[in-house]
Amino acid sequence: MPCSGQWRRRRADCKFRGVPLDLRALADRLRPRSAGLRLWLGLSYGVLAVVLVGALSLLVERAATQKLREDIGLRLAGTSRSLADRMDEGLYERLNDMRALSLLPGLDEPMANQSLLRDLFGMMQLNYPDYAWIGVTDAEGRVQIASRGMLEGISVAQRPWFQAGRKEPYVGDIHEAVLLAKLLPVQGDEPLRLIDVAAPIHDDHGVVIGVLGAHLSWQWAETMRQGLLQPLMLTDPVEIFVVNRQGEVVLGPKSWRGQRLDIPSVQQVLRGESAAVLETWPDGGEYLTGFAPTIGRETFHSLGWAVLVRKDAGLAFQPVAELRRQIWLAAAALTLSFLLVATVMARLIGAPLRALAGAARRIQAGEPDARFPRERGYREARQLTAALRSLVEDLTQHQDELTALTQQLEQRVRDRTLELREANAQLEVLAMTDALTGLANRRHFGDQLAREVTRCAEAGKPIALVTLDIDHFKAINDQYGHPAGDTVLRRVAMLLEEQVRGGDLLARVGGEEFAVLAVEAALSEASQLGERLRACIENAGPISVGRAAVPVTVSVGVAALWARQGEILKAPERLLAAADDALYRAKRNGRNRVEVAAQ
Repeated sequence: MPCSGQWRRRRADCKFRGVPLDLRALADRLRPRSAGLRLWLGLSYGVLAVVLVGALSLLVERAATQKLREDIGLRLAGTSRSLADRMDEGLYERLNDMRALSLLPGLDEPMANQSLLRDLFGMMQLNYPDYAWIGVTDAEGRVQIASRGMLEGISVAQRPWFQAGRKEPYVGDIHEAVLLAKLLPVQGDEPLRLIDVAAPIHDDHGVVIGVLGAHLSWQWAETMRQGLLQPLMLTDPVEIFVVNRQGEVVLGPKSWRGQRLDIPSVQQVLRGESAAVLETWPDGGEYLTGFAPTIGRETFHSLGWAVLVRKDAGLAFQPVAELRRQIWLAAAALTLSFLLVATVMARLIGAPLRALAGAARRIQAGEPDARFPRERGYREARQLTAALRSLVEDLTQHQDELTALTQQLEQRVRDRTLELREANAQLEVLAMTDALTGLANRRHFGDQLAREVTRCAEAGKPIALVTLDIDHFKAINDQYGHPAGDTVLRRVAMLLEEQVRGGDLLARVGGEEFAVLAVEAALSEASQLGERLRACIENAGPISVGRAAVPVTVSVGVAALWARQGEILKAPERLLAAADDALYRAKRNGRNRVEVAAQ
């Protein structure tokens, strides 16, 4: 479909060729200059609604997600805090066991109560299987009574738990078994690791007479970790790690044990902080990590352990993503509602002006039944309708008057234009024509000479020039008068014009001097033309001037030129000079003759 009809109103519509008509119409309506008031109002209300709802939703989303992220982090930190407290509480209970047992009657004389103490130690291990070994030493550190008789008679004076247990109740850090490594069974392929708990034994006078010590298997901590981890895995899949003062994993997934963690959570927790942080672990994964240190109890200092509870960041923040989705869904629904209300309001506000604009277009198109709608709507629309109706009536009356005046003025302009065109044509002819003879004048001849020299040079053709001068013309003017001379000039011009070729240019270039520009003519052909012109004048006989008959002859100079591309500017001057030189030789050699310029 060509860009015609209503599509030609705008050049840009040509870009819509090949696009369905309804889409082109929609695109045309959506252009800023083509959009109506209803569209502008609807867009304005819509944009305002989108901006307000978007800004509000963004603020709510940021605040809610930030709060939810903090709550998730606090939950993981609380989990780590709970496990750290349970570990402190477990060690505190075992230490209290040692303190209570050290006060039992009979411990000040262990050798006298061997059977009773072994039964007591066996019962404690039965009730609490994580007791790997329980024993009593004398003041010098030699084991006197022990569970299942292990290490009895062996000195443990150099062991840290004995040395510290002589002074006060003591809880020692985790370590690999030394003396018991070959006596106790090992579960799995990991070395046996123990935690020491000890308390001093005093006699009735308060003198330390021995130490009650126990070795806790590290399995009690793993059991505690698993006890906390298993319920969480059902609803909140996490991983739990325990690190020592050096940041090494002492409890956790098997592949991580013994590794030193240099991550922000470990650095913070070793400084005694408890919180949650989003970080990248050495395995390359991003995790939300809650952490808390063990703080010990009043009766023993913390061992410097710390509990880390990590959760994959994607899983941890799933509630955040869901909250965001719900917020933006609500925002979208609210925005659509605002847009619907905005559309209805825009149609109600724009209806009177739309009807008024439609009537104005029909009136402009000249439809016979076109008229303005009745005045309705809000005050401004009614006032505008009345004002436009009055204005159109006045304009219609003035238009009729202007139409008549315009028709008269257009006719006058057409007449003046025609006269001016004719006058310009006459002036153009006069500018190129000699007034006396009707031939081309010197100015026109010069222009044509330069143009034809250029053309012949480009085409590789020759160009010739024939100059003629009336012999003794001054004597004719002196004897018969200037009117007679003018008669002779007109007659000579007429005779010459009859002899030149159709494509040649004959011009009067001086008082009694004529020239013929012979295009694409060689010197021989131009020489023949010059002789023919001379003979024509001589054979015409005397020219009648009033009552007298004046014999007239002409002298002729002929020159030809093969112009080259680099000589075009000087070629016309050279051709004129050569022809004039030949003409002067003809006059010197007796007149009424033809002389040819040497090439």
